[in-house]
Amino acid sequence: MEQHSDEIQGRIRRRAYELWEQHGGREGHEAEFWHQAERKLKSEAIRSDISKGISANAASARSGSGSDRPG
Repeated sequence: MEQHSDEIQGRIRRRAYELWEQHGGREGHEAEFWHQAERKLKSEAIRSDISKGISANAASARSGSGSDRPG
């Protein structure tokens, strides 16, 4: 679990650094960029999870595994 946390922290750190660079490397705004990076990554993860769920449901529907079959 700690490795997963380290991976997440690393992704946030890289994204925050990218944001910092994009804004001219302004000093004193590190926390702002860190929080913005966290929000972006969480948002992307949520969209990804939703997308995976929709894809899985669509595949299940195509396979005819639903309970609405005549029987």
